[in-house]
Amino acid sequence: GTLYTYPENWRAFKAQIAAQYSGARLKVASSAPAFTFGQTNRTPAFLNNFPLGKVPAFQGDDGFCLFESNAIAHYLSNEALRGSSPQAQSQVLQWVSFADAEIIPPASAWVFPTLGIMQFNKQVCTYKYPEELTMTFMSCNLIMGMFQRLDKLRKNGFASVILFGGNNDSSISGIWIFRGQDLAFTLSDDWQIDYESYAWRKLDPDSDETKTMVKEYFAWEGEFKHVGKPFNQGKCFK
Repeated sequence: GTLYTYPENWRAFKAQIAAQYSGARLKVASSAPAFTFGQTNRTPAFLNNFPLGKVPAFQGDDGFCLFESNAIAHYLSNEALRGSSPQAQSQVLQWVSFADAEIIPPASAWVFPTLGIMQFNKQVCTYKYPEELTMTFMSCNLIMGMFQRLDKLRKNGFASVILFGGNNDSSISGIWIFRGQDLAFTLSDDWQIDYESYAWRKLDPDSDETKTMVKEYFAWEGEFKHVGKPFNQGKCFK
């Protein structure tokens, strides 16, 4: 059959990988004249087979049509990939669902942008009340307490937050990456926890300053010139 998609569509790779392992013969239509995304998938003929106009879309040589990447990959698989028993098939479905629910959302937030697949929203935060920070272990508890109370945000954000300095002379700042272009905390009552204790600034992803800061905060090492205090320890929200 034929797989309709645009070039380098990672969702289409699922079907292509399944076909490669199973030996299924698969033609890929991703460029003119066979397929032009935004044009071909809006034609009446295409919409007659795939009403939503989404890709990847599969049409078998017998006319059988499928959309949704997981369904297409399942159809093109063999028994070794699908599972040879109800238990094995359920486990395959379990891990496919796990990838969709637990891996793709955070990847969308902070991996895909680095690959140029989508833009991402970088925010740098600084704790607004440094006079309240005394013993470093208490400051770390402050960070982790916020993370724990924001558990429902984990699929939509990633953060590296660092404690700088020592007892009675410390500060907290970090970099958060969200899906979308707005500060995520305001989008849900469940997420409006502790964020008002921090000052937020949206970063320009193309600036040298941002690139340096992201490298330092993700590696937990560097000069951290904007802080003025030595690195103490870091915590990740993921």
